[in-house]
Amino acid sequence: GYGPHFKAIGEQFGEVDLAIMENGQYDQDWKYIHMMPEETAQAADDVHARAVLPGHAGRFVLAKHTWDDPYKRLAEASTGRPWRLLTPMLGEPVWVADKTQSFNAWWR
Repeated sequence: GYGPHFKAIGEQFGEVDLAIMENGQYDQDWKYIHMMPEETAQAADDVHARAVLPGHAGRFVLAKHTWDDPYKRLAEASTGRPWRLLTPMLGEPVWVADKTQSFNAWWR
């Protein structure tokens, strides 16, 4: 779950080129082991990410939210953040060094 360890990582290591952040299969009852999408966005800020690739989303159903809720909520929470949100389709390659690569909101 979200906690002060993300700020500690950011303070110790500085900017992170790519943060693969947990984003999916969450529930308020599981807040100590899974982050809500808004917490994922804050954690990305805390580690000083340049780009964020959500992991653990759209893979299987464990929680009660819809399969696309993690993408919708993280996309909304990432607006105005200093990092790029990378949302490739499952299996689509990501070129981290290519700052112009963009992804469609394929889950909509």
